[in-house]
Amino acid sequence: MIKILGRTQPLSRCSIFEALTKIRRLGFDGVEICLENPDLAPERLSESLARQAAAAVADLELSPCSVSYHQDYIHDDRLFAETCQAIRLTPEFGAHIFVFSGSPWRSAQKPQEWARMIERTRELVRLAEQVQVVLALEFEPGFIVGSTQDLHQLFAEIPSPCLQANLDLGHVFLCDPDPLAAIASLQDKIAHGHIENMGAGVHRHLLPQEGDMDLRRYLAALTAIGYDGGLALDLYEQDYEAVAPAAIAYLKGLLAG
Repeated sequence: MIKILGRTQPLSRCSIFEALTKIRRLGFDGVEICLENPDLAPERLSESLARQAAAAVADLELSPCSVSYHQDYIHDDRLFAETCQAIRLTPEFGAHIFVFSGSPWRSAQKPQEWARMIERTRELVRLAEQVQVVLALEFEPGFIVGSTQDLHQLFAEIPSPCLQANLDLGHVFLCDPDPLAAIASLQDKIAHGHIENMGAGVHRHLLPQEGDMDLRRYLAALTAIGYDGGLALDLYEQDYEAVAPAAIAYLKGLLAG
Protein backbone atom coordinates (compact mmCIF):
# COMPACT_ATOMS: atom_id res chain seq x y z
CA MET A 1 0.00 0.00 0.00
CA ILE A 2 1.34 3.42 -0.96
CA LYS A 3 2.27 5.54 2.07
CA ILE A 4 1.75 9.30 2.37
CA LEU A 5 4.81 11.11 3.69
CA GLY A 6 5.32 14.53 5.20
CA ARG A 7 8.24 16.73 4.16
CA THR A 8 10.17 18.60 6.81
CA GLN A 9 11.06 21.55 4.56
CA PRO A 10 7.61 23.22 4.81
CA LEU A 11 8.09 23.09 8.61
CA SER A 12 11.59 24.56 8.55
CA ARG A 13 10.69 27.22 11.12
CA CYS A 14 10.75 24.32 13.61
CA SER A 15 13.71 22.23 14.72
CA ILE A 16 13.99 18.91 12.94
CA PHE A 17 12.73 17.15 16.06
CA GLU A 18 9.70 19.43 16.36
CA ALA A 19 9.01 18.97 12.65
CA LEU A 20 9.10 15.18 12.96
CA THR A 21 6.67 15.30 15.89
CA LYS A 22 4.30 17.54 13.93
CA ILE A 23 4.45 15.24 10.91
CA ARG A 24 3.42 12.32 13.09
CA ARG A 25 0.60 14.30 14.72
CA LEU A 26 -0.72 15.49 11.36
CA GLY A 27 -1.34 11.88 10.34
CA PHE A 28 1.45 11.18 7.86
CA ASP A 29 2.72 7.60 7.59
CA GLY A 30 6.36 8.48 7.06
CA VAL A 31 8.75 11.34 6.41
CA GLU A 32 11.09 12.88 3.87
CA ILE A 33 13.84 14.59 5.85
CA CYS A 34 14.88 17.66 3.86
CA LEU A 35 18.44 18.83 4.42
CA GLU A 36 17.49 22.36 3.37
CA ASN A 37 16.08 22.75 6.89
CA PRO A 38 18.31 25.23 8.77
CA ASP A 39 19.34 22.92 11.60
CA LEU A 40 20.33 20.22 9.10
CA ALA A 41 22.41 22.58 6.94
CA PRO A 42 25.66 21.02 5.70
CA GLU A 43 27.86 23.07 8.02
CA ARG A 44 25.92 21.68 11.01
CA LEU A 45 25.12 18.18 9.82
CA SER A 46 27.04 15.36 11.49
CA GLU A 47 26.75 11.64 12.04
CA SER A 48 25.62 12.32 15.60
CA LEU A 49 22.80 14.64 14.53
CA ALA A 50 21.68 12.24 11.80
CA ARG A 51 21.55 9.39 14.30
CA GLN A 52 19.53 11.52 16.72
CA ALA A 53 17.05 12.23 13.94
CA ALA A 54 16.94 8.51 13.10
CA ALA A 55 16.12 7.70 16.71
CA ALA A 56 13.29 10.24 16.69
CA VAL A 57 11.91 8.79 13.45
CA ALA A 58 11.95 5.30 14.97
CA ASP A 59 10.31 6.47 18.22
CA LEU A 60 7.55 8.19 16.23
CA GLU A 61 7.11 5.13 13.99
CA LEU A 62 7.42 7.19 10.81
CA SER A 63 7.92 4.80 7.93
CA PRO A 64 9.19 4.92 5.27
CA CYS A 65 11.88 7.53 5.82
CA SER A 66 13.89 9.19 3.06
CA VAL A 67 16.45 12.01 2.90
CA SER A 68 16.48 14.79 0.30
CA TYR A 69 18.75 17.62 -0.80
CA HIS A 70 17.66 19.56 -3.89
CA GLN A 71 20.70 21.59 -4.94
CA ASP A 72 22.60 22.27 -8.15
CA TYR A 73 25.27 19.58 -7.86
CA ILE A 74 25.90 19.84 -11.61
CA HIS A 75 27.43 23.32 -11.86
CA ASP A 76 28.40 24.22 -8.28
CA ASP A 77 31.40 22.43 -6.78
CA ARG A 78 30.46 23.31 -3.21
CA LEU A 79 26.93 21.99 -3.64
CA PHE A 80 28.30 18.87 -5.32
CA ALA A 81 30.50 18.23 -2.27
CA GLU A 82 27.56 18.85 0.05
CA THR A 83 25.41 16.43 -1.95
CA CYS A 84 28.11 13.78 -1.63
CA GLN A 85 28.22 14.31 2.12
CA ALA A 86 24.44 14.06 2.32
CA ILE A 87 24.49 10.74 0.46
CA ARG A 88 27.18 9.40 2.81
CA LEU A 89 25.06 10.32 5.84
CA THR A 90 21.74 9.02 4.49
CA PRO A 91 22.15 5.59 6.19
CA GLU A 92 22.79 7.37 9.50
CA PHE A 93 19.25 8.78 9.23
CA GLY A 94 17.96 5.21 9.06
CA ALA A 95 17.11 5.70 5.38
CA HIS A 96 18.26 4.08 2.15
CA ILE A 97 16.68 6.51 -0.35
CA PHE A 98 18.21 9.88 -1.19
CA VAL A 99 16.04 12.29 -3.23
CA PHE A 100 17.67 14.94 -5.42
CA SER A 101 17.17 16.89 -8.64
CA GLY A 102 19.63 18.89 -10.71
CA SER A 103 19.38 22.30 -12.28
CA PRO A 104 17.77 24.23 -15.10
CA TRP A 105 19.68 24.57 -18.35
CA ARG A 106 22.42 27.18 -17.90
CA SER A 107 23.39 27.75 -21.54
CA ALA A 108 22.57 26.96 -25.14
CA GLN A 109 25.35 24.35 -25.17
CA LYS A 110 22.98 21.50 -24.37
CA PRO A 111 25.20 18.55 -25.38
CA GLN A 112 27.96 19.86 -23.12
CA GLU A 113 25.58 20.48 -20.22
CA TRP A 114 24.06 17.03 -20.60
CA ALA A 115 27.56 15.50 -20.60
CA ARG A 116 28.47 17.42 -17.42
CA MET A 117 25.27 16.25 -15.75
CA ILE A 118 26.08 12.64 -16.68
CA GLU A 119 29.65 12.97 -15.38
CA ARG A 120 28.57 14.42 -12.05
CA THR A 121 25.63 12.03 -11.62
CA ARG A 122 27.88 9.05 -12.37
CA GLU A 123 30.12 10.14 -9.49
CA LEU A 124 27.12 10.31 -7.17
CA VAL A 125 26.02 6.85 -8.27
CA ARG A 126 29.46 5.39 -7.54
CA LEU A 127 29.25 6.83 -4.05
CA ALA A 128 25.68 5.57 -3.58
CA GLU A 129 26.77 2.07 -4.58
CA GLN A 130 29.51 2.18 -1.93
CA VAL A 131 27.16 3.21 0.90
CA GLN A 132 24.17 1.17 -0.37
CA VAL A 133 21.87 4.11 -0.99
CA VAL A 134 19.34 4.43 -3.81
CA LEU A 135 19.44 7.82 -5.54
CA ALA A 136 15.95 8.97 -6.56
CA LEU A 137 16.28 11.71 -9.17
CA GLU A 138 13.38 14.13 -9.63
CA PHE A 139 12.87 15.76 -13.02
CA GLU A 140 11.42 19.26 -13.13
CA PRO A 141 10.07 21.52 -15.87
CA GLY A 142 12.94 23.31 -17.62
CA PHE A 143 15.66 21.21 -15.97
CA ILE A 144 18.41 19.32 -17.75
CA VAL A 145 16.54 16.17 -16.78
CA GLY A 146 13.08 17.51 -17.53
CA SER A 147 10.82 14.60 -18.53
CA THR A 148 10.36 10.86 -18.28
CA GLN A 149 12.09 10.53 -21.65
CA ASP A 150 15.13 12.27 -20.17
CA LEU A 151 15.03 9.91 -17.20
CA HIS A 152 15.14 6.91 -19.51
CA GLN A 153 18.13 8.40 -21.31
CA LEU A 154 19.85 8.98 -17.97
CA PHE A 155 19.19 5.39 -16.90
CA ALA A 156 20.55 4.12 -20.22
CA GLU A 157 23.78 6.09 -19.82
CA ILE A 158 24.23 5.24 -16.12
CA PRO A 159 22.80 1.73 -15.67
CA SER A 160 22.74 1.03 -11.94
CA PRO A 161 20.13 -0.29 -9.50
CA CYS A 162 21.22 2.60 -7.27
CA LEU A 163 19.86 5.19 -9.72
CA GLN A 164 16.08 5.42 -9.87
CA ALA A 165 13.33 8.05 -9.98
CA ASN A 166 11.67 10.33 -7.50
CA LEU A 167 8.49 10.72 -9.53
CA ASP A 168 6.71 14.00 -8.87
CA LEU A 169 3.24 13.36 -10.26
CA GLY A 170 2.61 17.03 -10.97
CA HIS A 171 5.79 17.22 -13.01
CA VAL A 172 4.72 14.17 -14.99
CA PHE A 173 1.42 15.95 -15.70
CA LEU A 174 3.25 19.08 -16.92
CA CYS A 175 6.16 17.54 -18.80
CA ASP A 176 5.01 14.28 -20.39
CA PRO A 177 2.63 14.09 -23.37
CA ASP A 178 1.01 10.93 -21.96
CA PRO A 179 1.51 11.01 -18.18
CA LEU A 180 -0.11 7.66 -17.43
CA ALA A 181 1.97 5.90 -20.08
CA ALA A 182 5.05 7.64 -18.67
CA ILE A 183 4.31 6.19 -15.23
CA ALA A 184 3.84 2.71 -16.72
CA SER A 185 7.17 2.98 -18.57
CA LEU A 186 9.02 3.45 -15.28
CA GLN A 187 8.01 0.15 -13.75
CA ASP A 188 10.69 -1.01 -11.28
CA LYS A 189 12.52 2.34 -11.59
CA ILE A 190 10.49 4.44 -9.13
CA ALA A 191 12.03 4.54 -5.66
CA HIS A 192 10.07 7.47 -4.23
CA GLY A 193 7.48 10.06 -5.24
CA HIS A 194 5.98 13.49 -4.61
CA ILE A 195 2.31 14.29 -4.87
CA GLU A 196 0.25 17.46 -5.29
CA ASN A 197 -2.15 18.75 -7.93
CA MET A 198 -1.49 21.28 -10.67
CA GLY A 199 -3.39 23.39 -13.16
CA ALA A 200 -2.83 22.68 -16.83
CA GLY A 201 0.38 24.28 -18.06
CA VAL A 202 1.21 26.01 -14.76
CA HIS A 203 4.03 24.87 -12.48
CA ARG A 204 2.36 25.65 -9.19
CA HIS A 205 1.89 23.07 -6.46
CA LEU A 206 -1.78 22.92 -5.47
CA LEU A 207 -3.69 20.95 -2.87
CA PRO A 208 -4.41 17.39 -4.01
CA GLN A 209 -8.15 18.14 -4.00
CA GLU A 210 -7.70 21.11 -6.35
CA GLY A 211 -6.28 21.49 -9.87
CA ASP A 212 -6.73 19.73 -13.19
CA MET A 213 -5.15 16.37 -12.43
CA ASP A 214 -7.31 13.32 -11.84
CA LEU A 215 -5.13 11.96 -9.08
CA ARG A 216 -7.23 8.81 -8.77
CA ARG A 217 -5.96 7.76 -12.20
CA TYR A 218 -2.36 8.63 -11.36
CA LEU A 219 -2.48 6.61 -8.15
CA ALA A 220 -4.11 3.73 -10.02
CA ALA A 221 -1.29 3.86 -12.58
CA LEU A 222 1.29 3.59 -9.79
CA THR A 223 -0.58 0.72 -8.18
CA ALA A 224 -0.84 -1.07 -11.53
CA ILE A 225 2.96 -1.25 -11.83
CA GLY A 226 3.32 -2.49 -8.27
CA TYR A 227 4.58 0.69 -6.64
CA ASP A 228 4.01 0.56 -2.88
CA GLY A 229 6.54 3.09 -1.59
CA GLY A 230 6.15 6.62 -0.32
CA LEU A 231 4.56 9.70 -1.85
CA ALA A 232 5.53 12.92 -0.06
CA LEU A 233 2.99 15.75 0.03
CA ASP A 234 4.86 18.52 -1.77
CA LEU A 235 3.33 21.90 -0.96
CA TYR A 236 5.00 25.31 -0.53
CA GLU A 237 2.48 28.14 -0.76
CA GLN A 238 0.06 26.77 1.81
CA ASP A 239 0.20 26.50 5.58
CA TYR A 240 1.39 22.89 5.69
CA GLU A 241 0.02 22.17 9.16
CA ALA A 242 -3.37 23.67 8.32
CA VAL A 243 -3.91 21.84 5.02
CA ALA A 244 -2.21 18.50 5.66
CA PRO A 245 -5.01 16.65 7.53
CA ALA A 246 -7.60 17.23 4.78
CA ALA A 247 -5.04 16.48 2.06
CA ILE A 248 -4.02 13.22 3.74
CA ALA A 249 -7.65 12.17 4.18
CA TYR A 250 -8.37 12.95 0.52
CA LEU A 251 -5.38 10.96 -0.74
CA LYS A 252 -6.05 7.99 1.52
CA GLY A 253 -9.64 8.01 0.32
CA LEU A 254 -8.40 7.77 -3.28
CA LEU A 255 -6.01 4.96 -2.36
CA ALA A 256 -8.78 3.05 -0.62
CA GLY A 257 -10.68 3.02 -3.90
